Order: sequence, then C-alpha cells, then structure tokens
Amino acid sequence: MNFQQLRFVIAVAETRSFTSAADICCVTQPALSNAIAQFEEELGGKLFERTTRSVILTAFGASMIGEIKAIAEAKSQLLVSSAEFLARDEHVVRIGMSPLISDDYVAAMLARIVTIDAGLKIIVSEMNKGDIQPALEAGEIGIGLGPEPWDNALLKSVPIYREPLLYVSDTANGKSGEPVSLDVLAGKQVLMVGDNCGLSVAVRTLVRDHQIPLAEYEGKAISYGVLEKWALLGIGIALLPASKVTDLSRARRLNDTSGSAVSIGFHACWKPSQELRSSFAGVMKALLPD
Repeated sequence: MNFQQLRFVIAVAETRSFTSAADICCVTQPALSNAIAQFEEELGGKLFERTTRSVILTAFGASMIGEIKAIAEAKSQLLVSSAEFLARDEHVVRIGMSPLISDDYVAAMLARIVTIDAGLKIIVSEMNKGDIQPALEAGEIGIGLGPEPWDNALLKSVPIYREPLLYVSDTANGKSGEPVSLDVLAGKQVLMVGDNCGLSVAVRTLVRDHQIPLAEYEGKAISYGVLEKWALLGIGIALLPASKVTDLSRARRLNDTSGSAVSIGFHACWKPSQELRSSFAGVMKALLPD
C-alpha cells in the first residue's frame, strides 16, 4: 500500500471515471488501473464496479472510502506540520486576533510579553473568527484569539478573559443602574453583524441556551460601531461586549433568566504542535492574566 494508490482511489471515487482520474493524477489509465487493482488485492475486496456509463463504489468501497480519505488527509497534515516546524522562527509568534478582543487586553498582553521575553517578536493580525481556524491549520498563525464557542477537536484552547455583554438601545440608560433581563429580547429586533466575526454566533448560542426566541433584524451591520449607531437610531437593539460600546450612558447591564450577569468569554486556540516551540510557555503566560 502506498499514498499514490490512495490518491488514485480518491480521484476515481470523485470523478466516477478511470480516464478522468488518470488525467487529474497525470498518469496513464493502465498505470492507474493497475495500481488500484494491486490495492484492491491487498485489501481483499473490490472498491469499484464499472457500468456502461460510469464507475461506482461497491458496498465494500463505500465503507472504505472515508478511511482512505482520512489517511490521505493525515499525510497532507503531516507534511504541513513538518514544513511549519522546519520553517518557523522561534523568536517570532504570529497571533490572529478577532476584532472583538478588547484593546485593554491586547495592551496588557503585549506589556507582559516584554517582561517575560524582550527578544520575542509578536506579530498581530486582525482576523474574523471564521478565518482563524483555517489559518491555524495552515500554519499561517501560531495562536488565535476569539470569542467562544470553539468547536474544533483538533485545536486546543484555554479561556483568557470574560467581559460583560451589554444591552444597547435608544431607550437604554446606563446611569439608571438597573440591569435588563434576557427575557426582554423576546420579540425584539436584534441587530447583528455578519456570522464570520463570531459575535452573532455567540449571541445566538446565548439565547438558545436560555430558550429565548430570537428575532434577528434582516439587515447586517459591517462593524460594531454601526451596530451601536443603529441601536441608538431605534432600528433595533444590540448586544455588545462592554469594551466595544462607545457611549456607556446608552447601554444597560444584561442579566440572564436566573439573575446572573451575562458575559462573553474569549479563548486562545492553537494546534498541539505549537506546544513544542520553546517560546510557547512564555506566550501562554503573557496571554493569561495573573
């Protein structure tokens, strides 16, 4: 068994044609057919059945194709990880950061880095949460910072901080000190940004966990500043982390249905291979406040 055979099998399964698969793999059709036949002999069963019009997976082939693809993907990931390890600079750490991350947190993190290792260079890139995971997997960044929830079993994560989630509207008055209950969201137009940044997913997760019906405004804002402006114009209400609200006098604290303050959590995420870096312990110490 070799990886070339796996690649041939996947190509035939996807194109349903030995001829097309041979073209994609840049080999002759006899060479591809022979390699697959040898692979089938080793496995002990036929993977494909030829019909007059196309090639289809046999029942045996359908049961094996998922594992064949997983092995091929594991090989690709191994090559990416090895290239990443060999090319990396131990003194440079690239961090992909959601725009939701608090400026105060970033300032404190960078200050801690200087005291921990003055020779360590941190390169920060602003990224939507939806772009952080692919960048971690591709080795373009070493660590990602963004709002919870994170749902990738291949990544490790740790909470770094939480901050209050505030209710912003044209009628809110933060000076009153009276919090707003999540219950008031029922039936109200809730303003959202696009899904990619992570805030909308966090808000939907929050209201779903508390079984509150959510009425989303059909239009989408492109920034948190626009969300706040629209809320103050009376278009709808906005839920924003406290650090992203510019006029706190027009915001109210938010409590859940049990009376506890609502907050949004932020995590640092990384691939396990990052833990092999000599700088990893220092970076994590800087990411986690005392």
